[in-house]
Amino acid sequence: MINNGQAKIDKTNGRLNIVIPSKKNWFALIFGIIWLGGWFFGFLSASDILFSSGPGNSGTDGFMTIWLMGWTIAGLAISVLLIWGFFGQEKFIMDRNEILFEKTVFGLGKKNRLDISAIKNFRTEFIGDDWYGGNRWAFWGLGQGKIKFDYGLKTYSFGLGVDDAEATYIVGLLKEQFREQ
Repeated sequence: MINNGQAKIDKTNGRLNIVIPSKKNWFALIFGIIWLGGWFFGFLSASDILFSSGPGNSGTDGFMTIWLMGWTIAGLAISVLLIWGFFGQEKFIMDRNEILFEKTVFGLGKKNRLDISAIKNFRTEFIGDDWYGGNRWAFWGLGQGKIKFDYGLKTYSFGLGVDDAEATYIVGLLKEQFREQ
């Protein structure tokens, strides 16, 4: 079998490590960086207008304050999405007693420890990840992954950056690992 998938899979000593890097959409990432450059100059300009107290400017302007707050939030949101796009990863680490399930950037992010005895029903869900599909935001780290499993009465998903064939392969590995437990 040709190993041309995105996931890094390591199966040693009864432990299964699956690390899936974020899905890369280079056009969106480069456009986001260019947009952030324009955002920065807009931020400097608005800050200068807001905090200057020259003739004809009586100081703080309510509209400009609200606008600058929204502008700042938008810039921070795009920055977080870009950082995920370049450096984000999903980890699924199955040990003898528990599963560590993470969606992180540089170790920061969502982390779950799950009891292995409550996990069942590994499956793939084929989701269109084109611009008009149900998972078009996967490269930003948003949306449902292609690999799903049930934990009690909750469903978890991961595999935002894998193709359908790779998701099927990973589900096969997970089912095989569970039979060995």
